[in-house]
Amino acid sequence: MQRIACSMMLAAALLVLLPTAPAIAAIDFFGTAKIKPTFYDNFDFNDNKNDAFIINEGGLTGDQHIRAELRLGWKATGERWSVKMIAEADVIMEKDTADRSYYGGAVSYEGKPNAGGEFGIERAELLYRFFPWLELETGWDVRALDIKTGGLLFGDDHPFLGFRGNVARNLRYELLYLPIQNRSTLPKSDDTEDVLRSPDADDWRVYTLKLIRDFGGKSAFLPQSPFFGNGTGHNNTLSLSLSPVYAYSDNDSAQAQIHYYGVEATGQAGWFKPYFEVVAADGEFDDGKDISAWAMFAGLELTMNKAFNPYVAFRYTQGDDDASDNDVEGWVGVGDIARFTPLIGMDGNILGEDMGQSYGATLYSYSPERSFKTNRYGGIGNGGSGDNPGQKLLAVGTRGDLSRWIPHLLYKTQAFFIWYDETANLTNIRTPGEKVDDYAGTTFDLQLLYAFNKNFSIDYIFSTFIPGNGIKDQFGDDPAFVNCLTLAWSY
Repeated sequence: MQRIACSMMLAAALLVLLPTAPAIAAIDFFGTAKIKPTFYDNFDFNDNKNDAFIINEGGLTGDQHIRAELRLGWKATGERWSVKMIAEADVIMEKDTADRSYYGGAVSYEGKPNAGGEFGIERAELLYRFFPWLELETGWDVRALDIKTGGLLFGDDHPFLGFRGNVARNLRYELLYLPIQNRSTLPKSDDTEDVLRSPDADDWRVYTLKLIRDFGGKSAFLPQSPFFGNGTGHNNTLSLSLSPVYAYSDNDSAQAQIHYYGVEATGQAGWFKPYFEVVAADGEFDDGKDISAWAMFAGLELTMNKAFNPYVAFRYTQGDDDASDNDVEGWVGVGDIARFTPLIGMDGNILGEDMGQSYGATLYSYSPERSFKTNRYGGIGNGGSGDNPGQKLLAVGTRGDLSRWIPHLLYKTQAFFIWYDETANLTNIRTPGEKVDDYAGTTFDLQLLYAFNKNFSIDYIFSTFIPGNGIKDQFGDDPAFVNCLTLAWSY
């Protein structure tokens, strides 16, 4: 009887507790599927030579190919927490990747990674909010320091661990630890002290702090004038977001330590939307070479109407003027993310593709950081050289929604005029002994996107890099091209 009574009491207690127990979190599924027939041509600016391989998100490729970016995501949320994961297969479409026919026991085939090994958790974001001023965040989702402006310093889906929160009204912060590279050759049991390697010899860790201070909103202080686009008082937005940024790059793999200091600013005043950032690098290599460089971005967009929003921008990265001295002055950030910035970025234009074999801009980056292999201290894959020539880029363009004339049609078009900042380290092949010309060349991008509905769209990009005398002096005089069609399903 005593056992029965205890069981009844336990059952009664469970009945009391069950209504107050937290409900099981709902899981939302989402995803995208993109098929991208693409044609690369002449990335070496020379019709008489075959291009070297080009790397994109699907792997090593070139010429005509079809890339598939297939994503399935799910998210669960609670009162203080959330878990988001996105699984992805991003491959060049061919028999090997479709059938995974050389999966078992293969390490490399024709220089390509093991087929079938590309599928996995591409992004993960795990959050828990203890207080409004303290939210734990970890995973490997996209994090960035300056992606809203020029993308000169950092943006990527590297692993992270950190905190963020609101510390005052309109004042937020984010503090991150980024283990960008952690592939040490660990000591073996039979190693002696003569060959014993430090377990962190190949590590690269970055520590960042960003503050975001928001000012204003709609304001009667903005003059009611047609010049500001608010002659009737309807477009009186006046806002500013100011973000001081600090990053410390402890790059043991490159044997360099760098401090980055900067500020990012965005805003709006009626029709006008300004973008600005400036960043400085100060550090040194273990061998005593001094790292000192800076970069900046400034842009202005005029939001006149849905169909026509012209903009102008200037992007600068310092170049090195003497590769033989101990001053390393070519700008290299933690990871240039220009391709995905809102004003002059375009996901698929030629300057954001891998042009490491010629101009030196690698995937996602607009600046020529891979012109050399010396004095590397950052960039995607840790391949950016501090001896690079730097860049002066002037951009003009416009974008908009043409649905007034053709329903569901969006466009963006822009031209870049590109100069080298310094050319002393470059070699003139066309006229040996002469200095390489400053003008690298001109790029032109045209993007058209037609959305049939919210679940399916077609996006086409035509992009070309027309070489200037600076490119002709080093490589050739034939234009480079990208043609990319994206068939996109969203669900």
